[in-house]
Amino acid sequence: MSSPLHPWNDNLWQRLVQLRVQLPHALLLHGRAGIGKLAVAERFVRLLLCEQPQAGGSVACGQCPSCHWMGQGSHPDFRKLQPAVLEEDDTADSIETPERKSATAGQQISVAQIRSLNEFVHLSTHRGGLRVALIHPAEALNNAAANALLKTLEEPPAHVVLILVSHHPSRLLPTILSRCHQLRFTLPDPTDALAWLNQHKVQHAAACLAQAGGAPLLAQQLAETDYQARRQAFLTGLLQVSVADSLRLAEQHAKHSMVELIHWLQQWQHDLLSLQLTGQLRYQVDFAAQLRGLAGRANLIRLLAFERRLQAARASAQHPLNPQMVLEDVLLEYANLFV
Repeated sequence: MSSPLHPWNDNLWQRLVQLRVQLPHALLLHGRAGIGKLAVAERFVRLLLCEQPQAGGSVACGQCPSCHWMGQGSHPDFRKLQPAVLEEDDTADSIETPERKSATAGQQISVAQIRSLNEFVHLSTHRGGLRVALIHPAEALNNAAANALLKTLEEPPAHVVLILVSHHPSRLLPTILSRCHQLRFTLPDPTDALAWLNQHKVQHAAACLAQAGGAPLLAQQLAETDYQARRQAFLTGLLQVSVADSLRLAEQHAKHSMVELIHWLQQWQHDLLSLQLTGQLRYQVDFAAQLRGLAGRANLIRLLAFERRLQAARASAQHPLNPQMVLEDVLLEYANLFV
């Protein structure tokens, strides 16, 4: 289990280390996707289970039996609960991308997983220390699973620590939130984030960081060549705003991820609106000149209505009945912004 400590999370790491003196039974690490919460959580799990911590108790030794088991992913006193889709894709567990925001069973943490966890926390430890469980992302708990977890949080067994990681804590039950010690992760300073991306040789780092809303790990993922090619092709199509162009664009991209397309449209709409109201651009900085030209032509009232239309489209984007028809409808409304 890899657990690098990203430089912008150093202060939060120190706060976690200090909590070892009086350890809460449940921790909630929350903040934007793509800023390293899971890496911090995994590093803390290693430290909690390490039998010979180093550097004043702030670093796992890497040499004891517990550390070896953690390295092999087989520690008997640790459980990691996550949706099946993350189990299948080891590269996906620290980043939330638009394609991974559905409510399908494979993207939920099930009640069966929580029942297994409840059995685990009542077992005796193998090494005489803690039993630790990591739940990620916590908002993937379905209703039955969330209520089952609540029973454990209400009456936590001794020597058990539950660590929840969440991109969207507002989606958790208030009763779960109230029973966790919360640590909020914030976006790094843009200069520091950009320096880190450049250090890791990320192509078009500034543009990707803007697309990721300032989250450097997400920016690193978005720099992937195929993703950028799809994005560039779709956004270039938005520069032509006639009805015929909109229908052609819908036909060209109807087989692509609807969630991805709506996500790009939402960022595009946000930039158009922001340019009209404040003169500022946030997301699609590599299309700055084109967006400024379009913003001067867009109808403000229709632009605000289009925002609501995109929100509705996003809610059903994972499983549209007819993707091309939905995309045509949205893009025709987009073209109408400039009439």
